[in-house]
Amino acid sequence: MLTIVRSGPAAGARAVLVLALVAGAFLFIDARPAVADKTCDLVQLEDGTLDYLCTETRPGGEGSGGSDGDGGSGNTAPPCDLSLISMYEGADEQYCMGQNACWVNNPTVQYPTPDTWPEEPPTEDAVYVYRSCVGPDGVVVSEGYTWYTGPEDEGPSLEELALQALGSLSTPDFSLAHSPPHNSIIYIDTWWWADGPSNGEISSGAALGVVAVGTPSHIEVDPGDGSGVMTCDFVTAESDACSYTYDRAGDYTSRGRLVYDVHFEQNGSPLDIAGLPDSLESGWQESTITVAESQAVVVP
Repeated sequence: MLTIVRSGPAAGARAVLVLALVAGAFLFIDARPAVADKTCDLVQLEDGTLDYLCTETRPGGEGSGGSDGDGGSGNTAPPCDLSLISMYEGADEQYCMGQNACWVNNPTVQYPTPDTWPEEPPTEDAVYVYRSCVGPDGVVVSEGYTWYTGPEDEGPSLEELALQALGSLSTPDFSLAHSPPHNSIIYIDTWWWADGPSNGEISSGAALGVVAVGTPSHIEVDPGDGSGVMTCDFVTAESDACSYTYDRAGDYTSRGRLVYDVHFEQNGSPLDIAGLPDSLESGWQESTITVAESQAVVVP
């Protein structure tokens, strides 16, 4: 930047002359094709003086192409592999829903029967299409007729689908049972178990083919006497596998809950998604128990 400061008409004229001479000298010395662009403006400063402010802009080269940062080049790879559905005939539109590759017939080749036609479209411009989606392994995870408003550049990720599936995974109803069923005795084992559930797996509803599966892990029992929670095998029938011995008589409110190990699957194939919950606990169920002291009877 070249700045010449003078005040008054004569000073302004001299400034223009000096500026022209200096600019000419630059052109003579640096007469290369890439000449700097120079813009000069006459401005008045706060003290009343006039100032010629000249800004020089040199043209840059072609430069590097820049990095492929997010949104920079516009060539961001889609979140799914669309080549997995390139062989389907009638795939009029292809797009990603998370990591699932989907295609639709628009308009659909064959319409559903009247008894399967939906009641209301979500929007006025929605059309009824046949849609099929495949997972990253190329296996179909969902298909059927649905309302369609256009290709979706971004759909729910596998993580979001897994969390949605986990939200619909529920533990079975049960009650906390114990033996003796009413009154227990100090220094005699009391047995605990979960009455009602089976020892089998539990499964959620499918979220675009993604399901959450719970495998029985253990039960947790709090005898209610201040000793704390103890961990037992997943016991669903009367046995001594989960036992506790009270050392004080009294009325206690015991409680217990079920604990499952959780994993996720898509179309029967396991999904390894880091950072998601790997366990599910039921709510606590309470049970009251009376613990008595043993009575010795002396027979003469």
